Amino acid sequence: MFKNERDTTTVAHETETVIAPSVRVEGDFVSEGNVRIEGEVKGSIATERDLIVGENAKITAGIQARNAVIAGELHGNLRVFDRLELASTARIYGDIQSKVLSVAPGAMMKGQLVIGLEVEAMEKSPAKGTEERPPVARGTKSVREQKIEELLQQ
Repeated sequence: MFKNERDTTTVAHETETVIAPSVRVEGDFVSEGNVRIEGEVKGSIATERDLIVGENAKITAGIQARNAVIAGELHGNLRVFDRLELASTARIYGDIQSKVLSVAPGAMMKGQLVIGLEVEAMEKSPAKGTEERPPVARGTKSVREQKIEELLQQ
C-alpha cells in the first residue's frame, strides 16, 4: 500500500531489458543493465550486469556478462566474470570462461571450459570479422598455463 523510498531507488537501479519469446534480434546487443532473453538473438551480447536466458531462447552469439543463468540453447562462446549457472535445460555449444560455475543435472555443454580464474573483459570494439575468444580457444596458452610456466621459470 505504502512504498518505501528505499524500494523505489532499488527498482530504478535494477532496470531489465527483456527480449520476449516472439522477438528476434540480429546484431550487436550492448546493455549496462540486466538482460533477460526469451526469444532469439544472433550476433553478440554484452552486459555489465546479469543475463538470464530462458528455457525456450535460442542464441547464436558470443556473450559477455557479469553473472548469467542459462536455461536455453546457446551457439557461441560465453564469458562470465563472476557466477554462471547452467539450468538442467541448458544446451551450450561453445567455449565457457567463468570464475564460478554451477551446473544442474541434465545440462549439456560442448566446448572448452575455463573455470576459477579471473576472466578478462573483451575489448570494447573488436575489429570487424575478428571474434574475441577465450585464451584456450585461440590455440595459445591459457592464462593458467602461462602462470604455471612463469612459476616454473623462477
